[in-house]
Amino acid sequence: MATSDPDAAIGSQRLDKETRERLVTVARHTILLGWSFVVLFPLYWLVSMSLKPPGQANSLPPDWIFLPTVYNYIQLVQQSDFVAAFANSVMMVSASVVIVLLIGVPAAYVLSRYDIPMERDVLVWILSSRMLPPIAVVIPFFVIFRALNLFDTRIGMVLMYVSINLSLVVWVMKAFFDGIPETLEEAARVDGATQFQGFRKVVLPAAKPGIFSVAIISFIFAWIELLFGLVLTSFEAVPVTLFVYSFIGSRSIEWSLLAAASTAMIVPVVVFLVAVNKYLAAGLSFGVVIKE
Repeated sequence: MATSDPDAAIGSQRLDKETRERLVTVARHTILLGWSFVVLFPLYWLVSMSLKPPGQANSLPPDWIFLPTVYNYIQLVQQSDFVAAFANSVMMVSASVVIVLLIGVPAAYVLSRYDIPMERDVLVWILSSRMLPPIAVVIPFFVIFRALNLFDTRIGMVLMYVSINLSLVVWVMKAFFDGIPETLEEAARVDGATQFQGFRKVVLPAAKPGIFSVAIISFIFAWIELLFGLVLTSFEAVPVTLFVYSFIGSRSIEWSLLAAASTAMIVPVVVFLVAVNKYLAAGLSFGVVIKE
């Protein structure tokens, strides 16, 4: 009996450990499921509202069981102003992402690899463009745009989106380039590659996860921007966010069309995320070397 007691105690300890691990696992999954519900429920509510007839969109208590309809989307597409605003946003935001990457990625590489006089001051100056709230700079931009004939132009809005996201791209990509060993470029130069070839063929593939990450963030920041579109456009270059805002009137809100337009706004973001996700995942899993 004396020899069985220690065995029983050890077995009990193992059982207790396994029980604790299972409880921790169950608690973790419960918390994740709860948080997923909190995050996804507003999206479900928005989509379901867009699929309800206008009379049921904001009914209280809500109709949990209903016959879905695309009536609101048909009404939305039939409005030429929405189609034009949606196309404006797609063109302007896409162009701004391309331009901000063409400017910000090489600038971040230069700041990472070369000894720039007063480099820290330059970085702080670049970051300072994001320190002021948009409401503090929108009026100066309005005056400048009017003087340069950029008011209510797509080019003007593209430049505005670039100015919003440039500091983000430079700072994030500089940190990413700092983590890539310079020995990779030195090895490429030993093999006969020029500085530009080393940057294009060695550094850029290794920095692909960072590039796609800042592209995603830049796209989202520009896509959801409202204030500058409200002040710097009037008709020709109106973004889709401003058109969606127009469904909120002073006396009433068109809930059905507002929900349908908001759901339609989500689609390009989801498509963009899906399109670049495979490249982002591939870059994260291979070709990335972190400096030690």
